[in-house]
Amino acid sequence: MTTERWILVDDLDRPLAAAGQMAADLDLLDATTADGTPRLRLYRWRPPALSLGRFQPAADVDADACARWGVEVVRRPTGGRALLHGGDLTYAVTLPTTASARASVDTTYAYLATALCAGLDHLGVAAAVARHDGPAGAVCMATQQGADLRVGDRKVCGSAQVQHHGGVLQHGSILLARLDFDETDLVTGDHDRAALRAASVTLAELGAPHDVRVVAEAVVQGFRDALDVDLCSR
Repeated sequence: MTTERWILVDDLDRPLAAAGQMAADLDLLDATTADGTPRLRLYRWRPPALSLGRFQPAADVDADACARWGVEVVRRPTGGRALLHGGDLTYAVTLPTTASARASVDTTYAYLATALCAGLDHLGVAAAVARHDGPAGAVCMATQQGADLRVGDRKVCGSAQVQHHGGVLQHGSILLARLDFDETDLVTGDHDRAALRAASVTLAELGAPHDVRVVAEAVVQGFRDALDVDLCSR
């Protein structure tokens, strides 16, 4: 078997506002559709940001609350619900859609889940693909879909995907540690903070390493091990 070459983009220390992060993910997709080379980008959010799914109503956001907490608001090119960033490691993968192993949304989710689970395993965390359950609503981490990862019954990683012009972008958020506030402080309507925390779990709460650099290195190794890819820095 020939090892596939991927490009690794380490943006952990690249200062980008929330809109710049989403633009960088789309640039990554454009680069992959242009040259056919898969890419893995790793980054974090400074300052914190609330990302909305592509089709999520803007009315779900409490703009005054976001301003009080110093949280930027941005819309993702992918689906899903509101997700707070700042205490997470975010990954973005771009792939050409020519390979049969990733020819559909579900097969791509399954393909990348093996790598993400392998990465978490390097941290001593046994994660599995999430079930389709949880309440409908404005907050991503309160629900589980087949793109997500769980530890026990609690969600540790949420992911979303879009396919466009012969390429696929999947990005997701691995929860490292809680911030002093959460999505229930930032979205409109009545939301149960205790229920959200019961439905999700951070690496810190699991007693696992949660330094962003350590987790990023584990994720990269998980991709190498599970997918047999050669990840080279650009």
